[in-house]
Amino acid sequence: MDNRTGKSFRTAVLAALSAVALAGAAASPAAAEPKTLDLVALGDSYSAGVGAGPLQESPLAPGSGCLVAAPGYVEALGQLPAVGTAVAAACSGATSSQVAQQVSGARELGILGRQTELITVTAGANDIHYEGVIAACAVGTVAFCRTVVNAAVAAARSEVAPRLAAGYRLIHRSAPRADIAAIGYPHLFADGGAGPVMSADAAAVLNDGVDRLNRIIERAARTSPRTVFVDVVDDFEGHGIGSADPWINLGSYPAADGTDFHPTAEGYAEGYAAAVAAEVKSLSR
Repeated sequence: MDNRTGKSFRTAVLAALSAVALAGAAASPAAAEPKTLDLVALGDSYSAGVGAGPLQESPLAPGSGCLVAAPGYVEALGQLPAVGTAVAAACSGATSSQVAQQVSGARELGILGRQTELITVTAGANDIHYEGVIAACAVGTVAFCRTVVNAAVAAARSEVAPRLAAGYRLIHRSAPRADIAAIGYPHLFADGGAGPVMSADAAAVLNDGVDRLNRIIERAARTSPRTVFVDVVDDFEGHGIGSADPWINLGSYPAADGTDFHPTAEGYAEGYAAAVAAEVKSLSR
């Protein structure tokens, strides 16, 4: 699929998502399409919807400190006709090694198993202390930023990649009928701009680091059956921090409220959900 074809297809998906959301309240039960696909989201804050609304404790893990927010991409995908149940079993701050714990917990709750038909995963950024990398690029020189990004990518290649690959294979064994969407991360900053956070040159280095992390995630996904990598970079093009229409939160940096550098509700719906819907064939049935 070339870039123009991919963009036109995603535009059609966006239109379908919008139409479903608008028609959902008016459609009668008799006219509604049957919903059969069970979707479970695993991984970190990007699957937990952080940035889309107020943080709250996950109802799936009370007392654990697992934080989620809505409406993230899980809620947006839940509006599609092919989707029956859509559950976020992800947690803010989760690393790739914690995906196995999430799989175990979801199985115990009965929300993940042979009945599950789609599982989405975002993981890897917390393993390399992504927020610390952002801070280094914000306060240091461009050369220092590049050194920190290179070190993070090297750690992702040697340590995170094997954990991601093992996680995807565990998911497949736990839900053998499911398609698995290993989702990447967007560029946080617009080309040529970074708002008040860092220089445009440092932002370009950071964006390049995201591309390199995404390639590591993509290669790990290839080791697992029924697993497809979903790239969201193009979907967020023109909507990074510093753009006229950002889909990335930036309101309180450097305050640690947990929402900065995460997608807005619009970013989850029109960036993440649209990208997943365009790449996962079972969502188009």
